[in-house]
Amino acid sequence: MAFTEEQKLTDHLQHFIACQTISNEDLDKVDWREFTKLHALLEAYYPVIYKLFEVIPVGRAGLLFHYDSGHPEKTPLVLSAHQDVVEPGALELWKKEPFSGAYEDGIIWGRGTTDCKHLFLAEMEAVEAAFSDGFRPSYDLYIALGYSEEIYTISGEDGGRLLKEALAARGVHQIVLFDEGGSVTTDDKGHRIAHVGLGDKSQIVYELYKDGTGGHSSVPGLHTDMGALARCIVALEDHPRPYKLTDLSRGQLKGMAKLETGDKQRIFSDPDRYWDEVCELARQDARLDALLHTTICVTMAQGAQQPNVIPAHVSATISARVLPGETGDEILAYIQQHLTGGIQVRCVSGIDPVNEDTPDSEEFRLVEQTIHDVYGDDVIVMPELMLFATDSRYYKDIAKHIFLFSGYEQDDTWGPMHGVNERIPAAALPGSRNFFRRLMENYNA
Repeated sequence: MAFTEEQKLTDHLQHFIACQTISNEDLDKVDWREFTKLHALLEAYYPVIYKLFEVIPVGRAGLLFHYDSGHPEKTPLVLSAHQDVVEPGALELWKKEPFSGAYEDGIIWGRGTTDCKHLFLAEMEAVEAAFSDGFRPSYDLYIALGYSEEIYTISGEDGGRLLKEALAARGVHQIVLFDEGGSVTTDDKGHRIAHVGLGDKSQIVYELYKDGTGGHSSVPGLHTDMGALARCIVALEDHPRPYKLTDLSRGQLKGMAKLETGDKQRIFSDPDRYWDEVCELARQDARLDALLHTTICVTMAQGAQQPNVIPAHVSATISARVLPGETGDEILAYIQQHLTGGIQVRCVSGIDPVNEDTPDSEEFRLVEQTIHDVYGDDVIVMPELMLFATDSRYYKDIAKHIFLFSGYEQDDTWGPMHGVNERIPAAALPGSRNFFRRLMENYNA
């Protein structure tokens, strides 16, 4: 019996999830055989792509697919995603084994179902189906699959960077790029909203540290290096970066005003005029807070390996999410202002954020039309600043436009990306595939 489209997509995603493509900052700890298994599945599932596209290996596990239209003067379209996933974490907390791709009651379980094997599934399925039906675009089409988006390397091994360099080496420029980002959601008032990212905050990682002499915990003295480190962490939390509006966040708030009532509608409709009230709301709402400034978050700390030792080296790791328009050097200087007790700081990895795109473009209107074609005219298309970073940051110097949109309609049956019990409903899979197929057709018009 033939599979339905949903069943076929489900089967393919289940097998993708079973490939344990976990990235690691120590590349020697990555099991590259899992990526090889995934690539074998891609070749088996998408024979038309492998026949009509040039397939270019990039780095250790990157794949760049290129369809040559014979019209290099036209703006190329690049569909991007990443193959790697984060560690599953506490296995005992998962309801289903995280790399089983288990299917139950219409739900597919596993690490990578929402970040972001569902995305390259949709992109590959859309291209395969369109080309199988005879579609041939009048523009060059690329699919770029990275392998290290979940980590931040400074060794030159980063898959996103290498993919961009491979495109640049071919003379490709002024691309229109799609990468992971927003989806279509329904709010508590019944509004259906397509969240289209036109910019994202860049993650830059810093380390606070101090080297000392160490010693025995029975004679700590009045102060320790760990205490000095803790005081610096508290100082940074007590002195957050100031709030500010970018063009994109200003437009996003005004768009949000149309979905609100009462005071929030008034405040968001003119955020410059009601700035003090915007800031007060942000202090009570973590997502609004993150939209309005660079966040500085300590996520890891290290000292001694046993409780009776005063460590000779203490350190803490900062994940800073940098607002477009600010730089890593600027944030480094800001951190230094709040360091005392001999604590030092260094930048570990990360690059400055990409400048925000604008919704005032022909290409954005094409995206808007495609969303309406697939999901209906009632969907409100909302240009947004994404709060997480993506591989798209590497493409900034060859991109005409970058759109961070995954093409999916999302509801509360989805499980959290990077969280325990990550999962996706099978019924959501055709929507994104349909979005990218229609996008390719509209882009061809």
